[in-house]
Amino acid sequence: MPNDKPILVVDDDPTLRRAVSRILRSEGHTVVEAGTGDDALKAAREFSPALVVLDYAMPGMDGEGVLLAMRAEHKEATPPAVLLTASGRQQERAAEIGAVLGLCKPFRVEELLAAVKRHRRSDA
Repeated sequence: MPNDKPILVVDDDPTLRRAVSRILRSEGHTVVEAGTGDDALKAAREFSPALVVLDYAMPGMDGEGVLLAMRAEHKEATPPAVLLTASGRQQERAAEIGAVLGLCKPFRVEELLAAVKRHRRSDA
């Protein structure tokens, strides 16, 4: 069940970022978007997201860098992260760095929604 804390969607590809955001909004979730790693860190500070859906491969700070920076900054308050990956190796690495799930692109909408339902932090 959606709550007031947003889901942060981070992807340098605006088409994919908007598509993921649209899917989540259609399920009643509030969404905040970021197109870069630096913008993702700023949004995480400002909005304290319940979950981060994060592209692994981005120019500049990649998804791994974003997740590790969030963990260093927020410690145990780091939101769960679903990393969107392009390869099996990135999917393995997602687990190694503490993402709750690595989803290989292209992914099924049902997989994404199941991950959100399972891992999203509640306001409680």
